[in-house]
Amino acid sequence: MKNGSVYVAAVFAVLVGYFGYQWWFNPARAVKRRLGEVAATLSMPASETQTARVVRLVQLRRYLAENIQIRGGAAGRELTSRDDVMAVAAVWRPSEHGWDVHFADLSITMESDAAARVYLSVEVTTPDPQGRPTVDARDATIALARHDREWLVTEAEMKELPPRP
Repeated sequence: MKNGSVYVAAVFAVLVGYFGYQWWFNPARAVKRRLGEVAATLSMPASETQTARVVRLVQLRRYLAENIQIRGGAAGRELTSRDDVMAVAAVWRPSEHGWDVHFADLSITMESDAAARVYLSVEVTTPDPQGRPTVDARDATIALARHDREWLVTEAEMKELPPRP
């Protein structure tokens, strides 16, 4: 009976170790977790104070590489530094009633232990004048790299919308 208990305890310890690794150390999960933090930081509640806005922008700055490259499609502006991105983020206001940013349909490709590329849909939900949610969704590609044990966004590109018939 004692050997059976030791066996069960060993199997349980291996399972806890495996799932702990998958949850905490797996690079793909760390990338997904970081993108969730970025989306939450890009979201703005309707009644956000100026202090809360500054705190949110400081958090966003921590998630971006210094030499980040952001392209908004063929007609969009290209941003080539974290300072450029922060300047745009400081004045970006898709709605005076707040907005929610959500990354959906993530497809993560680990290029190495320290580099990842993510294909996803960026959904920005804003209330219309009647208070009903309006969703603007665009496909995008985001590249991340690990610097000093932190995943930072190094590139982002919004895809062109298909032409309307």
